[in-house]
Amino acid sequence: MARIIFLFLIFPSALFSYAVTDVYVPNCKVVKGSFLFAAETEVTNGQYLLFLNDQYRKHGAECYSSLLPDTSAWLSPGTYCEPYLQYYFRHPAYRLYPMVNVSKRQAEAFCEWMEVQLNEQFEKMTDQPIVSVDVRLPTDQEWQEAARGGNRYAIFPWPGSGMRNTTQKHKGRFMANFSRGQGDYMGVTGDLNDGADITAPVRSYWPNQFGLYNLSGNVAEMLQEEGRTRGGSWASRAPYLEISGVDPFAGFSKPSPEIGFRYFVEVIHRRDCKPIRKQKITARRIEKMLVPVIQDTLMAWKFEISNEWYDEFVQETSDENKPNGELWIGELSYARRFKNDYSTHSDYKNHPVVNISREQALKFCDWLTEKYNQFPKRKYTRLAISLPTEEEWELIASGNNRDNYFPWGGPYAMNSKGEWLCNYNTVQERWIIDLNNSTYLVNGISKDMIQAAAGQDGALVTAPVDSYYDNSLGIKNACGNVSEMVADLDVAKGGNWGSMIHEIGIKKSVIFTKPNPYVGFRFVARVME
Repeated sequence: MARIIFLFLIFPSALFSYAVTDVYVPNCKVVKGSFLFAAETEVTNGQYLLFLNDQYRKHGAECYSSLLPDTSAWLSPGTYCEPYLQYYFRHPAYRLYPMVNVSKRQAEAFCEWMEVQLNEQFEKMTDQPIVSVDVRLPTDQEWQEAARGGNRYAIFPWPGSGMRNTTQKHKGRFMANFSRGQGDYMGVTGDLNDGADITAPVRSYWPNQFGLYNLSGNVAEMLQEEGRTRGGSWASRAPYLEISGVDPFAGFSKPSPEIGFRYFVEVIHRRDCKPIRKQKITARRIEKMLVPVIQDTLMAWKFEISNEWYDEFVQETSDENKPNGELWIGELSYARRFKNDYSTHSDYKNHPVVNISREQALKFCDWLTEKYNQFPKRKYTRLAISLPTEEEWELIASGNNRDNYFPWGGPYAMNSKGEWLCNYNTVQERWIIDLNNSTYLVNGISKDMIQAAAGQDGALVTAPVDSYYDNSLGIKNACGNVSEMVADLDVAKGGNWGSMIHEIGIKKSVIFTKPNPYVGFRFVARVME
């Protein structure tokens, strides 16, 4: 019976009425993009009881006992909390109150269980886009982003710097469950009190801009960082409820009636819900993509080779030629979604292929050469498709004008309308200390801030191969997006989505000896007959 109740609470069928492009997680709200979600509320006693019952059914009494809350934590000198010891966790009246008195290990066990429940449901629901998720406690940075609700300057999860509601309808009411003074957990009678002597139901007060309840007050919420919480509790004073305030429970190691948790959900794999429309490769289609560089002799592919074209090659040859998605891991935050989806999902079919070796790129060139030359109807009797030499690549990128610094001719990466001309890391120049120092970070600038800055030009990582502007030959993305392999040197040219402004340009190159997420390729075609 508990199993059925759980599915009703967590997966009401009405919640799954969405367009096929939506990414939706039950009982959660979006925190970042369409891949990071936070539970709307702190985990409740009711949810935790369902978890316990399921663990007892599957793993027995010993496992069940190890996950029980330490209700004795309610007992504290100078207080009268004995009724809570007996009733708070078990009594139906407290089902919608936040779960407390659990250790971090127990909270993580709940997250692991929730992950299984969600993934089992997503696996069955093939008409929605999520394949799998990771459920976990949030990092400090994730929690603060969720609490700010999109306002980077927010002090509390609600507007303003005060503790009371300022709207006409609810003016003067407290915005959270906290203590106004030592031993004062409810305030005085009437509208001045916060309505709770200890915890309050998890949907009390008002949600923040993301739709999340009680991020400050009620119970302090555990973080991934060991011994850390955020938000303060029902017994905390107002300063501890500030989003970036001092953690009153820093270093905690034992269960507490003031500490609970909220789970976050990271989407790590999506399925394609869009109809798959594969374009047939024909001689005409190939010829339309070629632009002349040297008349009647040398042509270049207008774009970087996309995942769509490369996947045709893999399908017709061998899985050994697949890109190595594992190489995304460690290069940016939330990389698992790129690892699982980048080379296969239709959202990325027009993005440049990456994470392949020079040998794989050369095999692609040989494959396309043979394919083109076998078409009975073709414009050129015979083409030889290959990687360009460095000299040829610079000729192509410059639009036959070797004096150009960038392919578009001008010295700037932004035009007079304020539009970005290529995809690179548009980090603020004031953050760069030394052009020869690869760290280039000033105090207080994090790796995540650098990555976030990269998205200002319209792409956090790669962009579609037909983005931005052509050069004079009609070539796109010769600088930025992905660095491009050349045939005669162990380098890749032009800079990429992770490059700073001083690292992009026709003459710029990076060492390339093994596959990575920053390097792709574009080929040239020589007219042989």
